Amino acid sequence: MKKRVLSLFLAAALSAAMLMGCGSGTGETKAAGNKTAGAETADTDEKVLRIAFPDTMTTVDIADVTAATMLKEVAGVCETLVYADSDFTLQPWLATEWEMTGDHTWKFKLREDVTFHDGTPMNAEAVKWSFDWVIAHNSALAGSTYIESVKVVDDYTVEFTTSKKTTDLPAALSYVGTSVVAPSSVDENGHFVRAVGTGYFMQDAFDEVSGTFECVAYNGYWQPVETNVTRRVVRSITDANARSLAVQSGEIDVASDIPFSDLETLAGSENIQVSKFNTARTYFYEYNMKKDMFKDERVRKALIYAINKEEIVNDVLFGVGGVPKGMLMDDMPWTNTEVVTYDYNVDKARELLAESGYTDSDNDGYLDKDGEKMTLKILTFTKRPGCQLIVQATQGYFANIGIDTSVEVLDWTAMNELIKAGEFDMALNSAASAYIPTPAYYMDTYYRNNDIGYINEAIDTLLDKCEATTDLEEKYQYSREAQALAQEDAAIFTPALYGAVFALSDRVTNFRYNAAAHDFIVPYETALE
Repeated sequence: MKKRVLSLFLAAALSAAMLMGCGSGTGETKAAGNKTAGAETADTDEKVLRIAFPDTMTTVDIADVTAATMLKEVAGVCETLVYADSDFTLQPWLATEWEMTGDHTWKFKLREDVTFHDGTPMNAEAVKWSFDWVIAHNSALAGSTYIESVKVVDDYTVEFTTSKKTTDLPAALSYVGTSVVAPSSVDENGHFVRAVGTGYFMQDAFDEVSGTFECVAYNGYWQPVETNVTRRVVRSITDANARSLAVQSGEIDVASDIPFSDLETLAGSENIQVSKFNTARTYFYEYNMKKDMFKDERVRKALIYAINKEEIVNDVLFGVGGVPKGMLMDDMPWTNTEVVTYDYNVDKARELLAESGYTDSDNDGYLDKDGEKMTLKILTFTKRPGCQLIVQATQGYFANIGIDTSVEVLDWTAMNELIKAGEFDMALNSAASAYIPTPAYYMDTYYRNNDIGYINEAIDTLLDKCEATTDLEEKYQYSREAQALAQEDAAIFTPALYGAVFALSDRVTNFRYNAAAHDFIVPYETALE
């Protein structure tokens, strides 16, 4: 019966086949001058690109990571000193060059031909002010970048001091949380009121109640851009179904993370393009390592063997994403694909559980140990459309081997509160593995600095070496060794690689995807027919 339940679930998933198409094209006209009107009006010269943002926006303060993500990646209002290409290669942006001058110091030379949207120069004093603001108002920044302070060396040179030796600072300065804004972003009372950045678009309006942000093209942008879009309107739409409906009704031109069950309908529409991309984001399960059950590695590994990862990706997720060969996407240059992956093997799962004392002693169809039935509580969150599908499938896989499982689907904050409190057995999360595009970042964030009680000192040592060495191949090797140890421990594992899905109006051209993005970057060149 349990097998039949799982089969029915997977059959339902299979019933929606996908038809994918990618939009292409090139904008031919340069954006018009700055506009200050509202949304699209009778002004026929105005081209308004309407974008759905999947988070709640309550501020434009760059110290807020959600705001910084929207401002840099989606609105195109703010920029960072360094840019990461889709192949994770670092490129000069607001900084033209950099060098490590000591174990804890770096000097960055700034571009001299850049102005903020208020017309003031983007110079060393402004960059120091911007970083001082973020350091003071974002307590997590130091943990992500190790930045302690910024000093003005000359008009266009700044020196960063870090709390530890790290050769990863240039990559850290591509992180959205290090976006640079002018001092005029803050009013005389010290309140952040407006994001005055250096991007091709400049802030025009922000409604804190609805979370709607508007920006217009900036005439003084420092490099040529070819697009006909004169205004971007970014709407906060947190519900995936609402985003899908908005693009279907023509209210939105670009929507990400739409429900996978809508793909067939959307792909069949004459006015919508549906596109999917591989991205540096994972789904990952965490065990509560503070519980005795999961201190036994046989239990941890058994539960991974019980999950059919190929079936999850191809059927449950409608082909969106990828089957992991390790913990990261294959395209990342430091990924280790020569690791143990615990491929689907129900017999192996049952064998390991039996070795650890879990058997069906009373023939009721469920495993038990010392007279107690094996029950698991799995948490996940609402934002990512694949999360609920994966945990539902996991319920079926676990039922198939005699484990009673309950699922709680919460918002991300509530889920993490339960994780910190230890009120869970397993949690399915999703994270950008190249939010800071370095070989150490992802493991440092989730395998070292975690709330689940997982500690491996050998991994910590390898990550320290990875962050300290200047030799790129050594960096990659230290990361690969750390990945192998973590896969062997199996305290955290990747059941599927994330796939980015977009529904675009057929008017949208020149939209490209950057796998190194946090969520998605809307290139300046994106245009409208």
